[in-house]
Amino acid sequence: MLSNKIDIRVYYEDTDAGGIVYYSNYLKYTERSRTELLREIGVSQYELSNRHNIKFIVHSLSIKYINPAFLDDLLTVETSICDLKKASVEFSQKVFRKEENLKIDIIDSKCKIVSIDNKNNVKPIPEDILKEFSK
Repeated sequence: MLSNKIDIRVYYEDTDAGGIVYYSNYLKYTERSRTELLREIGVSQYELSNRHNIKFIVHSLSIKYINPAFLDDLLTVETSICDLKKASVEFSQKVFRKEENLKIDIIDSKCKIVSIDNKNNVKPIPEDILKEFSK
């Protein structure tokens, strides 16, 4: 199924007093990667809301912290779809950094999103978007 990778630099604002990435910032990094995956298939969050009357909301999330990331690291966020249903998508997301020829795993996570309408009722994802997701 569909996947992508984006690179993110760790800035001072992303870290705690010890120069280590604050744990909640990984959620921002993975959110950006999911958004970019949508953009790659020609879909924007704005378009989903205005054209299809749907929003994607996080239903559930699990995250395993493996190694810390530090100020100035260049991280790669790898996102792939691991489960696709009529009204939900589950993503597998990994963050890692490269050191010389090594790939250092930072986090391993899963995020399930659900499609809802403007009344917060579950609504099927449009067929054209489902087809793009399943490529």
